[in-house]
Amino acid sequence: MAETWELAEGVEVVELDGDVELPVRCFLLKEDEKRILVDTGYGETVPQLLNILEKRRLSSIVLTHLHIDHSGGALAVKKAKNIPIIYHRLELETLNQAINLDKSIHRMFADVSVDFLQEALHVLKVLPAPDFFAEDGMAMSMWRLMHTPGHTPGHVILVGENHAITGDLILVKETSNVAYVPLPGYHPLRNYLESLVKVASLDVEMLVPSHGPLIKDPMPRVREIFSHHRERLRQAASALEKGRTSIREVAEEIRWSKGSFSSLTPLDKWLALLETISHLDFLAETGYAIHGNSLTYTLSNNPDWRNVEQKLEQLSNGIYRP
Repeated sequence: MAETWELAEGVEVVELDGDVELPVRCFLLKEDEKRILVDTGYGETVPQLLNILEKRRLSSIVLTHLHIDHSGGALAVKKAKNIPIIYHRLELETLNQAINLDKSIHRMFADVSVDFLQEALHVLKVLPAPDFFAEDGMAMSMWRLMHTPGHTPGHVILVGENHAITGDLILVKETSNVAYVPLPGYHPLRNYLESLVKVASLDVEMLVPSHGPLIKDPMPRVREIFSHHRERLRQAASALEKGRTSIREVAEEIRWSKGSFSSLTPLDKWLALLETISHLDFLAETGYAIHGNSLTYTLSNNPDWRNVEQKLEQLSNGIYRP
């Protein structure tokens, strides 16, 4: 079932539920006599969303990022309303990489069922190309777009006078996945932590994520997230110290929130592998590890854990101390 409620004047929240694992929010933001739609939910929730949008005039669609729980309804809404769609150029680059990966995915993960990935890729292949790219600082009515990479390379949030719509950047009941994507200059974990601190420092009354509780005071949660990633970095470092070098070997040494690596679903194994690379990439940035060939990592000649903790403290801008 879908329901709507008013967060503030000109800010309508659309709660999409139904037969989906994780309920998701979309948003309708007033722009003169029309509305900006932020995110479109799953493909499965499109009928609910279109029913709500039937009597509303929309000016555009903004996608915080292209995960299917946020972009799954984009094609249907665009066709129904004939309006422009906006998302960040790095999301398009990531999408193109994912589509190209479709040709080799079975070979790369021969021991893991990847049918779910190919289903997701089928949805993403028909995603409309952006009519405009989202840019950091872009103004949309009374809102400002902010580029917040880390959960995905092109993740964006919308910042208003009193609220910020934060997508999947910061969640209360779970920790956002920080997946590796091989884009030049992109370092997922470092970029994610930088985005987290930037958003936690916004002068707004409330952060409004796409899932779970709203956030009035983000600082305690930010400290928890820093602590979470410090522990995950420590586990990845310990795996390297044991002589583990492949991504899967390191992932098997990490304590995942949903259980051991072997017990995870195919989707969660895929996410765990990508997040493992992100943490190894961070260790390499701090000089603790060395990136080898074919996504392997080894200890550097001088692995100093103090450098890792110093980097975390530096990134936190005083919010977190290891």
